[in-house]
Amino acid sequence: MQRSKIAAIAAVCTIAVVQVASAADLPLKAPFNVYTPPLAFSWTGFYVGAALGAKWADTTWSTTSILVPGFFPVVDTSSPRDYDLSAFRVGGYLGHNWQFAPQWVAGVEGDWSWANKTATSAGVPGCSILCIAGAPGPGVDTSSVKMGWDASLRMRLGYLVLPNLLAYGAGGVALQQFEVSATCQHSLSGPLCIVLPGNPSVTLTNKDTRWGWTIGAGLEANIYGNWLLRGEYRFSDFGTGDNAFNLSLPGGVSTIVNSRLKTTTQIATFGVAYKF
Repeated sequence: MQRSKIAAIAAVCTIAVVQVASAADLPLKAPFNVYTPPLAFSWTGFYVGAALGAKWADTTWSTTSILVPGFFPVVDTSSPRDYDLSAFRVGGYLGHNWQFAPQWVAGVEGDWSWANKTATSAGVPGCSILCIAGAPGPGVDTSSVKMGWDASLRMRLGYLVLPNLLAYGAGGVALQQFEVSATCQHSLSGPLCIVLPGNPSVTLTNKDTRWGWTIGAGLEANIYGNWLLRGEYRFSDFGTGDNAFNLSLPGGVSTIVNSRLKTTTQIATFGVAYKF
């Protein structure tokens, strides 16, 4: 009886060992992988970029008075005069974005750019036709307006029309550097300045950096990794600034031209930036 029990137990153990060994020989199934979607690009963070484009400046020179003691000049109809400028623009920008909702992005941005263009015309506005009796213009006198660098500090607010495409508007304060020049010759060919021996010329240049307001809009796309590509248009208004030119020379009669320059600019740029 005991022998029968022992034999039965041995048989069961043998069958179990055989089954385990057989299971070990079966091919293993590949593990089950759960799909994890890629993380959406986050617009929050600091960024720095470079921009290339064009700038157009619309400037209007209005002469308010011409003072030449003893000659009683009047401001003729050559004032006001427009000086329109356009130039290549290159610069850089930096800022910070906050993505405060799934599709809304706010930020602050500053930029600085360089441009260089001068517009020159014959005669000085207000004395290019006939500002002094018997001395018609413009003669050899000239006037010019030059635009230089610009900068701005703006707030931005944008909406994600696609996860990687931001449509935004921006506005804030801007700076624009200008140079305004007047040249007259002390000769019969220069109606503004009286005759002096040797017919010397005199040029005065007023450099002015004006504050104004700016507003614009653009599109910005996340093109690869943390790289951003944008296109932007901006309009800026710098109001009206006063200029005074004392074109006198030693031994001559004082010649003073007072004027105002009204300025607006337009900017179109493409930029590429890296977000940290």
